[in-house]
Amino acid sequence: MRQRALAWAAGLPCAAALLVAASFAVTPLVAASLAAAPRVSTLVPTAPLHAIEGMAFGPDGALYGTSVYSRRIYRIDTRTGAVTYPVSAPFGEADDIAFGPAGTPAAGIMAWTAQRSGELRIRRPDGRLEVLLGNVPRVNPVAFTDDGRLFTAQSRAGDDVLWEVDVTGQRPPRRVSQGRGLLNGFDFAADGVLYAPAFGSDKLLAIDVDSGEHRVIAEGLGSPAAVKVDRRDGSLVSIDYMKGELWRTDIRTGRNILLATFPDVIDNVTLGPDGLIYLPSVADSRVLVFDPLKGTTRRLVDGRFTVALGATMATYEGREMLLVADPFGYRFVDPQDGTVIRPPWVGGRGMSSAVAANERYIAFTYSGTARVRVIDRRSDAIVAEITNFTAPRGLVLTRDDEIIVADAGTGRLLRIKDGQLTEIVNDLAQPVAVALDGDAAVLVTEHGSGRVLQIELATGTKRVLADGLVTPSAVARLRDGRIAVVEQTQGRIVAIDSARGTRRIIADNLPTSLAGFHFSADTTTGLAVTIDGALLVTCAVDNTVRRIDF
Repeated sequence: MRQRALAWAAGLPCAAALLVAASFAVTPLVAASLAAAPRVSTLVPTAPLHAIEGMAFGPDGALYGTSVYSRRIYRIDTRTGAVTYPVSAPFGEADDIAFGPAGTPAAGIMAWTAQRSGELRIRRPDGRLEVLLGNVPRVNPVAFTDDGRLFTAQSRAGDDVLWEVDVTGQRPPRRVSQGRGLLNGFDFAADGVLYAPAFGSDKLLAIDVDSGEHRVIAEGLGSPAAVKVDRRDGSLVSIDYMKGELWRTDIRTGRNILLATFPDVIDNVTLGPDGLIYLPSVADSRVLVFDPLKGTTRRLVDGRFTVALGATMATYEGREMLLVADPFGYRFVDPQDGTVIRPPWVGGRGMSSAVAANERYIAFTYSGTARVRVIDRRSDAIVAEITNFTAPRGLVLTRDDEIIVADAGTGRLLRIKDGQLTEIVNDLAQPVAVALDGDAAVLVTEHGSGRVLQIELATGTKRVLADGLVTPSAVARLRDGRIAVVEQTQGRIVAIDSARGTRRIIADNLPTSLAGFHFSADTTTGLAVTIDGALLVTCAVDNTVRRIDF
């Protein structure tokens, strides 16, 4: 549907009522003054979080959260939901967080695990930032005992080590256990026993951190991702990562009680001093608060994406929708009212930074991997996974079910048809975004050269439509025939009339830069044209979608 609409739009004659005015030109060739200025509005509202994974209450009574995506520590006021950032990127990269208890050598220390960087980091009471333990790939949970001993664990690092780390630096790190399976969000009881989920199973463990003994104390809990000890009665509260089930477990009997079920993807759980249970909804960047006495849930902080990245127009239940890529699974956005729909969580299946769709399939890439996945929209099953890439970025799906992919690592534009990979061109300068341009060609942006190309799919013939752009990312053909390009680091969209050699800024001061995130610099933004001619752009910095009407 989108391809037909774009092909029709590309053939429209230019009309002053459809063209976009701008305040100045960015090339010496200045187009004539145009009648209408673009109207930029926020379709999907701003959100202060980019995923939230670990959480813990600090000595100041505030709730602190973590993100490996925005690489910042969050401080959340539990009365108002206001969010501030006490540790900024990149040092704030964190998966889990803990605070040293008062009256111990660890008092006032904030500790967190920088999973991607492989470091256990701390902030001391005087504000000093330190790496307490380095070279620990996939370091994940972290917790203090009541007497200030600090423990962390590596998960999916090959050896799965549970560590004790001395915050004073007087003793070397100690391996408590090794090769005993994956651990995730864990917590200590008053008697010094460490309770942890056996990640990837339905079990909870009790661990003696002096002897290293692991003992199963409960099972039948789905896929627990985190557990906390309720100091009021000694019970355990855990969260099922896959089904969103919140459980309470009686340690003495092993009996499990289901407290609630959430549609959100929840990665951790924290018990508040007020008796409430705080839950980080990682995929939607929300914080939920569950009252176990009333059985009610409210949103303390709201959100809709992890990070809004590449995008394309698609159909969903017969309606035109914006399909947006996201590290925790693509989602659909209504271009009229901004409603965001996330399909049900199926593990990391939909992890994406660029996405494409036709009536039958959804295809997507993720800049952290070297693969393209294809899902059949009728069965919702993965029907293909192609891995012959170095750094796949943007992609499109044709009506004939061909997938055209830009491989930034090798400078190639590739075609996937019936499972076979063929080369269209091989001399591109770090190609990033791809957009259909009628039925026979595509538009491609080159991150490395600052150019926009039109490439014929049958022959590979290239035509330079624009050059001299700064970090060109997403690209789309407007209804008046011009080309819109996102200059990602500059936060602006440039409309280019390649026939006249003119260009104008149609929107600027947009929060599109990915500089604060862990993604590769050539990860694409999202840009798409609706059937009524509006332009939609994803803005990762504040997780908004902006709509530009002409």
